[in-house]
Amino acid sequence: MPLVIRELAPDDAELVRAFNARLAKAGVTFSFPMRRDELLPRDPGSDAPFQDAYVLTDGAAVRGGYILKEERLCATGTLFAAGNYQLPLSEGIVDRRYALAGLQLIRDALARQPRLYCLGMGSTERPLPQLLTRLGWTVSKVPFLFRVERAGRFARELRWVRQRRAWRRILDLARYSGALALYVGLSRLRRRVFSARPPRDLTLHPTASFPADVDELFLRVRESYGLLCDRRAAAMNRKLPPADPKLFRLLAYRSGRLVGWVCYSRSQLNAHAQFGDMALGCIVDGLAEPEVIDALVGSACARLAGCDLLVSNQSHPAWIAALRRQGFSLGPSNFVLALSPALAAAADRGRPMHFTRADGDGPINL
Repeated sequence: MPLVIRELAPDDAELVRAFNARLAKAGVTFSFPMRRDELLPRDPGSDAPFQDAYVLTDGAAVRGGYILKEERLCATGTLFAAGNYQLPLSEGIVDRRYALAGLQLIRDALARQPRLYCLGMGSTERPLPQLLTRLGWTVSKVPFLFRVERAGRFARELRWVRQRRAWRRILDLARYSGALALYVGLSRLRRRVFSARPPRDLTLHPTASFPADVDELFLRVRESYGLLCDRRAAAMNRKLPPADPKLFRLLAYRSGRLVGWVCYSRSQLNAHAQFGDMALGCIVDGLAEPEVIDALVGSACARLAGCDLLVSNQSHPAWIAALRRQGFSLGPSNFVLALSPALAAAADRGRPMHFTRADGDGPINL
């Protein structure tokens, strides 16, 4: 029977379970959802993102699948429908008979939604971004920034660096000589002395969820960005759910008007592949008028006191600059952004894009 792609159905659960088991034997750590209730549901009353899942099947077995997150993006001040291509998996990993399954999945997703993006993917050298590049997608890295807060734990727990003997020796030397601790201390002192003071009329308020006036802020500042995902309240409360205990939100007001917000997270990691057992703080996302970005970033960092390491992925120069002024350094990024030709054509190339850890799969694994 020829391979066909269709929506995930209730009767597919056991077929997907068997598919996941075959991939797991080959060392694949991801699993495809077996039921629709594992996906973000559609909210008929809003434009909030939702997910659909599609499976590639020959009738007797599931041979692949992908998730399509339907959402709104914005360019040149205009909101439009777009999609995030998520979790493409195919049996081509373990069986050469299905070597073209990955290409079939992408073509099917593009037929359903030409304006697609992928975010994450681990490296530009991995098969998916390499395939997308050959298909004419625009592929780039979203910059990764980090700030060391506790020198000893950072040097001891940075597992992805310590896998290399030379780097392990360098980290141990920096740790035991006190050089890294001295650098961290001097950087902290420099920030205290030279950091710009926030505007006197700026007030900051923690909040458990995104209020309605986030919508007005988004409509006011969206033209400053060449391309960004919908950051109105309904979308952000779906992407960064209030029920997640790791997430914190901070609102900035001037003269009673919302002028910006930032979302940050705090996690105690356990045997994390990159960061070991560190207490990790992350500047997840934000949107603000330019003159208050520094104050929001600085306030979020202050509220993450006690973490071993602070990190962020940001594509917009204004947010990158604010993080650099707070002592963040640029590091190697494994957070890859790919835009389909139709989506790249819709972007305003004269203005920088705004993609963060809130986009794509959201702040998972942090």
